[in-house]
Amino acid sequence: MVKQVIVMNLQDKCFGPNLETIKSNMKNRLEALNGQIDGMRSLEVYADCLTTSNADIFVEIVFEDEEALKNLKSNDEYNAATKDVVVPFVDNRTHIEFALC
Repeated sequence: MVKQVIVMNLQDKCFGPNLETIKSNMKNRLEALNGQIDGMRSLEVYADCLTTSNADIFVEIVFEDEEALKNLKSNDEYNAATKDVVVPFVDNRTHIEFALC
């Protein structure tokens, strides 16, 4: 199995009255992909990070293998979700992938 961890910072414009809605929409839309993508075992979004964190959103995805991870970037459902609820609101994004032992 392979795990991908994504850490994101929201744009400054998000920190206002719509912050919780933005986080909730991101969590709901991305987690709705569970069971919809071949080779993806689970996707969890953590949007309630502590104030001591230097990031706003944490995403953890588990794949059956590295090939499934590679196929995610070309998945239409994943790309549509990220286009709608990630791209308009995220300032920067970093990720790491590793094999689970």
